[in-house]
Amino acid sequence: MTYDERQIQQLLKNLKDRDGWIRSNAASRLGELHVKEAVKELTKLLKVDRDSLVRSSAASALGNLGVEAKEAVEVLIETMKTDQIVGVRLEAAVALGNIGNNEAIPELTQLALDDEDIRVRSWAADAIRKIKQ
Repeated sequence: MTYDERQIQQLLKNLKDRDGWIRSNAASRLGELHVKEAVKELTKLLKVDRDSLVRSSAASALGNLGVEAKEAVEVLIETMKTDQIVGVRLEAAVALGNIGNNEAIPELTQLALDDEDIRVRSWAADAIRKIKQ
């Protein structure tokens, strides 16, 4: 299924919906479709949304965008360091690996050594390997 501009605009609009599931679904779909125009809105969701599923979906979507989401690296690093939800930290680490920005390596290294959750430590280590390839 291909998406036209009108459908993409609807997905971007859905990022502001009151329903967290709709925001999460829109974020995921925008990442799958590689809509680079969504980077700013996805980054904003990652920073301010109170729903952890939405933040996790936003991080994942940014990771799906790869290098196109390089402007989100700082926010992803901050999220990875400070979010209280394991799944959000994990998705932020994965996204940083997919974006492939070397500036994330020191923070990913710290996370791989210190995070309380073994899954986050493991995914942070995987992200470092991916960046260094």
